[in-house]
Amino acid sequence: MGYKCIFSYKGQLPEMTKRIEFLGGVKVSTGTINCSLYLERVPDGSNLIPREFHLLLYDEKPKKCFTVCRDTIVETDREMVSILEKTNSYKKRQTTEALISKYELGDFIIRVGPIVFRTEIRGILVEVEYTACSTPVTSPFNCTKLLSEFINGNLGPFPEPIQTSFDFSAYPTLPKSYSDLHTSYQYVNLFRTIN
Repeated sequence: MGYKCIFSYKGQLPEMTKRIEFLGGVKVSTGTINCSLYLERVPDGSNLIPREFHLLLYDEKPKKCFTVCRDTIVETDREMVSILEKTNSYKKRQTTEALISKYELGDFIIRVGPIVFRTEIRGILVEVEYTACSTPVTSPFNCTKLLSEFINGNLGPFPEPIQTSFDFSAYPTLPKSYSDLHTSYQYVNLFRTIN
């Protein structure tokens, strides 16, 4: 796995896909990414503040799901969804979905598509992965400058440069190497800002 940068594009989807295809990007698949907010059920009249977490489901990882709560991100089996439904201790409050197309372009994988919240398109999701950072010799966190140059130089122009480095210090249990847990953190932060 390489280092990824996820952001919301304010323009139109055809405009971004044309840029990707002009650069030589080849569409290889489609899929969805779902992010659901769950709230703990508390007794009526209780002064308790319900705990919450986000549950992410990726089509590309059909057996896994990712849970993001206050200071923890964990990977679990997809069975977590049915357990939540059976226990009835948490209630799904809202779901945001990204309908993505995946493109390959040299050392980059680009996923792009509309972000849908309650049947309304809230923006265009763009995920850029630099796969050359997945080699053991290269730390994925050292690839942020190259990723920034690729995104801002080839997929823009953007009103402001796209941020490609992220502060993961709020989640001390994350592994030192970039992983799907880091990606889930970026998705939750993005979906929080558009809802």
